[in-house]
Amino acid sequence: MSRLVLVVLLVLQVACGSESSELPMMESPQWERLDTLAVLGGGPTWTEPPFYQVSDAVLDNERDIVFLVNGGDAEIIRYDIGSGQIRRIGRRGDGPGEFRRPLWMEPYGPDSLLVYDRDVTRFSVFSRSGRFGRNFRVSGTGLGGKQATAVTQVGGAGVWVAISSGLPQVLLVPETPPGTKERDTLTVIAITDEGHIRDTIARVPHALWERLPDSTSFNIRRDWDAGGAMIAGGGGRLFLAAFGDSLEVFAFGVGSDLEAPSRDTVAPEGMPRHDVSQVFAGREGSLWIATASAGDSTVFHVFEQSPAAWARTGTFTLDGTVRILDGVQDRAVFSHRDQLGRETIRVAQLVEGSSYFRDTHISHSQS
Repeated sequence: MSRLVLVVLLVLQVACGSESSELPMMESPQWERLDTLAVLGGGPTWTEPPFYQVSDAVLDNERDIVFLVNGGDAEIIRYDIGSGQIRRIGRRGDGPGEFRRPLWMEPYGPDSLLVYDRDVTRFSVFSRSGRFGRNFRVSGTGLGGKQATAVTQVGGAGVWVAISSGLPQVLLVPETPPGTKERDTLTVIAITDEGHIRDTIARVPHALWERLPDSTSFNIRRDWDAGGAMIAGGGGRLFLAAFGDSLEVFAFGVGSDLEAPSRDTVAPEGMPRHDVSQVFAGREGSLWIATASAGDSTVFHVFEQSPAAWARTGTFTLDGTVRILDGVQDRAVFSHRDQLGRETIRVAQLVEGSSYFRDTHISHSQS
């Protein structure tokens, strides 16, 4: 089986509690104890879902707000957790403040958001109240199929963008024998506020492409899980997680030789090796590994790094096929997709003594 690759940039350091006394202990909240603050979506009819292809989220705990990239409807959703009020930011189009296919979103300073539109290869800046600020592009993005696969603000280091190396035709030509596999390269760069490239942070293997037998149509297959990349703010190290037959995680030293950066194995005690469905890096440094379990449920294993080593600091199970979209302090946002593809978004918080999700649908209004 081919290995799936997911690139993760881990940063800042936050601790979580432990679910087993046999594992290294760290003083922090226990991620196995969760309480639901909001359940969004799951309306009465399929024809009126409030969310469609939600690909990313940003938690703003200070304002008690969560922002969601509602890519299928070409908009950003601003949801006030306390009042239940929904505001839609942007609309479908090519003009300023409009989207074709928004994909990634990250905090941009304390009061703004940075959104990447894949179809027009453009970055947009919005205030957290929803007001459009400006657009910019990063040099080279969109040429030869190059795409920004992730973006993050990295403290005082500015903004980092991860860009894939481009279309598979650059890697596999018509004469390439069927079954041949090649990986493109992910380049992580630092950019200025105007989108100019300031520095190259690292280059690592990325998506896996395979030449298929149908030479008449030049058919090439991409492993989409291998092409997904996530980076989290704070800076410092680049992590490459390859999962397929078994999970392997490597840390690359930032600032080392860009052509052959130093690599260290990351293997904390209790890290799952099989049935991995997602690897996620929280903006504050937590590493989340999701595995599928019997009975249509998803198990999340949470790890943190202490000065001495990485340690597992929590394990919990959620029903269904679930992905984490963001995790900040004691809150997390999860996306659930049912067998019909219908999406539900849940905002959860660590609560002392609570060990379950309350499936309480929060009423909300639009403005």
